[in-house]
Amino acid sequence: MRLKRYALTFLLVGTFGLISFSAIAATTNVKVGSTCPKIGETVVQKSLTYTCVKSGKRLIWSKGVPITPIVAQDLVLTTPSYIPTPPKGGSDEYRCFLLNPKFAKETYLKSVTITPDNMKVSHHGILYRVSALNVATTEMLDAESAELGWPCFGDTGIPGATAFTPASPSSWISFWAPGGNFKSYPTGTGMKFNAGDQFILQSHFMVMPGYADNEKKASMKIVIEYAASTVAELKTMLVAAPIEVPCAPSESGPLCNRDAALADLAKRTSAKAALQETGLLFICGKSPTKPIPSTVSDCSQRVNSSMKIYGATPHMHQLGKNITITHTNISTGEVTTLSTRPQWNFDDQRTDWLATPIAAQIGDRISVTCTYDVGLRSLLPIYKNLSPNYVVWGEGTRDEMCLAIINYTD
Repeated sequence: MRLKRYALTFLLVGTFGLISFSAIAATTNVKVGSTCPKIGETVVQKSLTYTCVKSGKRLIWSKGVPITPIVAQDLVLTTPSYIPTPPKGGSDEYRCFLLNPKFAKETYLKSVTITPDNMKVSHHGILYRVSALNVATTEMLDAESAELGWPCFGDTGIPGATAFTPASPSSWISFWAPGGNFKSYPTGTGMKFNAGDQFILQSHFMVMPGYADNEKKASMKIVIEYAASTVAELKTMLVAAPIEVPCAPSESGPLCNRDAALADLAKRTSAKAALQETGLLFICGKSPTKPIPSTVSDCSQRVNSSMKIYGATPHMHQLGKNITITHTNISTGEVTTLSTRPQWNFDDQRTDWLATPIAAQIGDRISVTCTYDVGLRSLLPIYKNLSPNYVVWGEGTRDEMCLAIINYTD
């Protein structure tokens, strides 16, 4: 069995460290709403971080976000420095890394911060829990790969794992996406781990043509702060909607055919990728055999056990226009917005924590609705030299997602 070296650092309780920010030094004064040169570029000015975002057809500087430079640390884990190599014809690679926190007893996480060291190629990262029972299987999967980590499009790659099944061998803990790297859980709650449980960090890399190897190498750092005592176990529920966005009337090309687009998706990501869209159509009560093309995606999921909802996080890719997540009380018909982005900003994927948690009962509904604009393909650099495609749920950057991440306690 091949041995791998992982950068694993333990820090004593009470020590502190600085968060690293992928930002360029400001050489001129940034004005909110003024034109900026490149989407995703950041500038730090007077303890605020400004990000270049899309607004309609323009690229503008966003409102400044205060820097939080100091985070309490009980544990720091770092993935290996990896050079992504996407499948031929694709620009995306999903790679998973096993990280051992060496939990010797029941432990609750108070906060999780995930920070990438190379924003050029890092699209997002998801931190999963692997139960002690499944660690040996994961270690075998890790050892079978000739490279660092192992390929894991769609989930953790463990046999039996799926993105949307609660009984999966791995479960979603936290994630990083632009604008949402720090996750401090609500007072009195925390993510529970048992002795022997470990982490998997799924890293989504997106590599644009022309990058040299030294520009592609990337890793992610996970900073953990523990809860001081036993708290309510915070859990994660995913509500996803199928996506059936056709090419615009002005667009043409072989991938505007749905079957051809699905075949292309499988080729550049994984063979099971097309099955995810079929599964989501079925789960959300839509026809898997006769899907209806639309720029709007939606799904409503029944609450099957009483829960207290603390917050929600929206997730889409680059063609997103807006997204809304709601809770419907089945008894009163009252609809509460858990999270909304009237104008989707890929660089603002923060969690919206509720001021007062919602007590959801059996039979209530949690819904997500997303709208897309394929016209953005003509404006964004990542679509340059790419033929238009019929868009379905997929793991690639040119594909889309419509996802609500719900944090709750029983």
